[in-house]
This record gives sequence, C-alpha cells and structure tokens, in this order.
Amino acid sequence: MEATKNTLQFQQAIPNDTAHLRSLAHQSEAHWGYGEAFMDTFDRAFNITEQFIRENPVYVSWDHENAIAFWGLKRDGGGWELEYFYISAQCLRNGCGKQMWNHLTDWCRRRSIPEFHFVTSPQAIGFYEKMGAKQDGMWRSSIDGRSIPHFVYNDNQPHPSKT
Repeated sequence: MEATKNTLQFQQAIPNDTAHLRSLAHQSEAHWGYGEAFMDTFDRAFNITEQFIRENPVYVSWDHENAIAFWGLKRDGGGWELEYFYISAQCLRNGCGKQMWNHLTDWCRRRSIPEFHFVTSPQAIGFYEKMGAKQDGMWRSSIDGRSIPHFVYNDNQPHPSKT
C-alpha cells in the first residue's frame, strides 16, 4: 500500500465522504475481534454521520479512492472530545497512527486547543500512552456497557510524541 510508505496527507472531510469513513471505522473496530452484535450496535449508535462532518473538524487521509485514516473532534461543554480516530488495519504498526496523531495535535495547537479527552478500546491503550495521553479513569461503553479506558491529552505536558 503506497500510503503506508509515505507521509500521510490529510484533508478536511466532506459529507460525501461519510460512507467511506463509516466503512473504515467499521473495519478498524472489527479488527479487534468484536462480535456481530457489538458491531451492529456500533454501526447504528456510534458511526460517523454527514451531520457530524458538517458540524465538526474531521480530517481524512486517502490511498487512491480508499480512506485509510481519519480523526474527528467535537466540542464537549467548554472542552473538546476526540470522537473518532480510525486507521486501516494494513496501516497499523508502521508509523501511520503517529502521523495521524501528530496531524490532530498540530491542528489543535494551531487553534489554541491544549487539551481533549476520549475513550478507547483497551487494545489501543499502549498507543495513546506512547503519544502522551494519560488514562484518568474508566467509563461505561455506550455500545455494550463494558468498562473502557478514558484518556486526557494535554499538549502542555511533556510527552514522547513531540520528539
């Protein structure tokens, strides 16, 4: 795959990208082995919408006609929440996740957004810790009620992703 060997290029997503982003999110989440019932609920309750793309910052990287990575933030009260951070399975463990994280945090830095929070699958804890996010508790999954890690990323704290 060409994009995994080069620097990822991100562009702002548009509502017409929704089907591609939904497919990538589904494939990315399913990669962790979740069952059919979980994935059905995920698709109905959590997957990205055209409205989300119109109302929030969402950025996507493409490999030809395929979305291979995307992130999306939303306002949460007076702060920000990382709602989506998905990468294709073929891009895992080759630096693409770090490139996407750096794109996200650079975007935030340029807009004076020093902090955001998010929940994640347990399988991604190590990645987010390497990127400088700090786990600050456990939340209940809106999909199946299980406990999932909650993280906060603060750009004002020293962390390895800046190096």
